[in-house]
Amino acid sequence: MNTWTFEFGPFELNPGRQELRRSGVRLRLPPSRFRLLVLFVSRSGELITRDEIAACLWKDEQNVDIMSGINTAVKQLRSHLGDDSTTPRYIETLVGAGYRFIAPVVEIPKPAGPAEEPVKSSEVSIVAVPDVPPQDSSPVPAASVSSVERDWRPAIASAALLVVAVLFGFYRLHPPTFSGATPRAEMALAHITSSGDLRSANISPDGKFIAFIRETAGRQSLWVKQLATDSMLQLVDLGSDHCPGVAFSPDGGYVYFVRKAELSASGVLFEVSFLGGDPVRVLAGISGAPAISPDGRKVAFIRSTLSTHDEDSVETAGVDGSGERTLASYKAPGIHLNRIAWTPDGSTLVYPVQSHLMAMPAEGGVPQQVPGAQCTTIEDLWPLPPGRDMIVVGEIGGALRTQIYIVSLPGGAIRQVTHDFSHYAAVRATADGKTLLAVQDQVASTIQVIAPASESEARTISAGNQNLDGVQALAWTPEGKLLYGSEPDQRGEIWEMGRDGSSPRRLVRVNAPAAFSGLAVSPRGDFIAVSRWSDDDVASIWRMDLNGHDQMQLTSAKQDFPPSITPDGQWVVYGSVQQDKSVLMKVPSKGALPSGSQTTRRSHPRCLPMDSESLVLRIRPLISVQV
Repeated sequence: MNTWTFEFGPFELNPGRQELRRSGVRLRLPPSRFRLLVLFVSRSGELITRDEIAACLWKDEQNVDIMSGINTAVKQLRSHLGDDSTTPRYIETLVGAGYRFIAPVVEIPKPAGPAEEPVKSSEVSIVAVPDVPPQDSSPVPAASVSSVERDWRPAIASAALLVVAVLFGFYRLHPPTFSGATPRAEMALAHITSSGDLRSANISPDGKFIAFIRETAGRQSLWVKQLATDSMLQLVDLGSDHCPGVAFSPDGGYVYFVRKAELSASGVLFEVSFLGGDPVRVLAGISGAPAISPDGRKVAFIRSTLSTHDEDSVETAGVDGSGERTLASYKAPGIHLNRIAWTPDGSTLVYPVQSHLMAMPAEGGVPQQVPGAQCTTIEDLWPLPPGRDMIVVGEIGGALRTQIYIVSLPGGAIRQVTHDFSHYAAVRATADGKTLLAVQDQVASTIQVIAPASESEARTISAGNQNLDGVQALAWTPEGKLLYGSEPDQRGEIWEMGRDGSSPRRLVRVNAPAAFSGLAVSPRGDFIAVSRWSDDDVASIWRMDLNGHDQMQLTSAKQDFPPSITPDGQWVVYGSVQQDKSVLMKVPSKGALPSGSQTTRRSHPRCLPMDSESLVLRIRPLISVQV
């Protein structure tokens, strides 16, 4: 966890928590805009070139109009910050060169402790039934408020989890033949650890050990664990440095790991005995996880210099650091997540470029796109012995979540291995291909209520799950019930329950990828206003009755959020992203239509800019949310 916070103006930015706050209130930023803001703030006062911005935004995109996309991204980021290109306070345009963040930035350490909000953690569990941490009734601090309208206020206790499981007997159940659809095979599963702080992992070639990176209070460390005995040994304390990945030597005697400073494009590769001892420096300039050749003589890796106006390159060297060679180079968006792997026979290197897998001879040659293996995104890949197949983590064929697949080389035929609602982040295999190590991304959340007079006592009122309950949308009704958003299977829902968690019932479900944020309840409790987000990052304001009926779309701009309702209930006030500005707008809460319109539901009402005289501010209890 990054324990450093960047402060500028009224904003606080914590990259480790993926969090931006303005005057204590958390703001919603799309992931690409958050990455761009981190780039600007971490290099305040420096020129940020357009190539650097492209590398930041589109490592996992395809078919991008880079020039137009950069302009749109910077405009939207300015809108989130309330900035103006003509008289900038934060982001200055340097014509013909790029951009510069001009606001003073203060970097402040934030020590972790029991008084902090719930933070990112990790868990190790069985894949088929992910092990969500038990409900935690520890206090969750709420943001300070000027006045309190209720005896209790809701909060979210949540954690982002990395879940690791071992899948046994895999290769025997999935032979390397790809003729048509294949029935799903049963897999034996084994629970590994439950430390809740894992960041990356690998499994030894014989399947007896795992090496993994743990992170506690912003400090990382390298560990090994013997699966038969559950005994663990710390090999290296990385301190504040970060490790993008680890690998075993083919004989299992050594662990290779990368050590790099936070926000650095590349780091140094080290080798250490799996029994412990002093690490040995191998080479510098490695940006992702190392890939050791099947014969143990070479290491393949990606060197990223995109942040310095250059490119990603495919590199190989001896495991002693000698004989380094550059085999291929790619301009932005480069090689996704700096991933690379050898085929099981050691003849070919495979790596993801945008939505495709690329393959090239390990001794050098012309890279070729693997036919048929087009994905929405490719998160990880690893050789699956004994043939030339690769095991891949990604989204293929319209999948909503990253799953595990087999890709056959050279033809590129694809077969899906996992069929569940988990997000997989990485996969590794033993030397015989019979055991996989799979890493899952999860988010577990619970809803808690906190009494203002005794904020040290939080009461959990919802069962922990992975549906993001209340993370983006949470509000009281005048009758003392709670409304909250939920995202099971990435479908947006709104639920209602009693203040003690009783009688939960679903009010709304969108049968398409969607999410709700910024729930607002009218003072009389007769209707709801909420922002509804689609999977293409478009947000519009919707109104509905308190029971979820009579739904009406009130706005149709690119991004309209969050809504608030005036005390008389006549207007919905919201922020709207328009061109390069964030504009405060209002719309009639009943959806009054322009003159001459014949419909009462499908046409959008006329939206008006807010004037200072009609703006009424109402202080409500704030909700503290951390994912």
